[in-house]
Amino acid sequence: MKRIDFWGRDEYDERLLEEVLRGVKTVTCTPKVWYDQLPNEEKSEKGDIIQVVTKRNEHKANLQITDFYEIRFGEIQGEVGERIAKGENSTLDEFTRDHIFSWDKPLKSDGFELNEDTIIVVEHFKVTDIFTDVKIDLHLVPMTEAEGYKVKNWTDFELFRESADYFYSVYKKKDFVAFVRFRQSETNTFMYYKVNPDFEGQLVEKELMKNAEKYAEKALLATNIIHEWSSIYTYHK
Repeated sequence: MKRIDFWGRDEYDERLLEEVLRGVKTVTCTPKVWYDQLPNEEKSEKGDIIQVVTKRNEHKANLQITDFYEIRFGEIQGEVGERIAKGENSTLDEFTRDHIFSWDKPLKSDGFELNEDTIIVVEHFKVTDIFTDVKIDLHLVPMTEAEGYKVKNWTDFELFRESADYFYSVYKKKDFVAFVRFRQSETNTFMYYKVNPDFEGQLVEKELMKNAEKYAEKALLATNIIHEWSSIYTYHK
């Protein structure tokens, strides 16, 4: 059976898969230059049943392709664009912004340009089987420069990047709810987090800490994690 996994910022980012399992994401889009590079057994046709897997190859669900077509990026507007954006669990403006973020630099790295004439393969689908409990989890993902600027608006310290510093954004659904910073010495991993003031009191911070610790163990190979709790905190230079 054909298989699919969904885009994420790193190998632990399964936010889009979570949206599929909750039934709010029913469309996936791929620039044709990338789609054409897929092996034939991974390409879809209307009616196909596809296995949905995590980036760690865990089979979580099956879906069926209900519609399949190609469209220019610049044509994703009007009723067609609204249908695609709704299937991506976003508004049309969010769809355009998010996919420029996801596609622009990677396409340039591959020698292609994202513009209005870029052909996009659109696959609509419905979930037919789910083999796991569906829960809304906290996801840690590498922080972007734009998110770093957002953080400066709600922290009382400046961000200094060192070679051993790692900054991560924390998302729940589509919301940027916190950030976590790790710094590592030869023996320890120091962890500091701050919740977005808009979400203070709305998060279970123990759950956030457990997720952050688990992520550090997997992604940073942390063995001894030390929490840094100072409310007035300046990163080392």
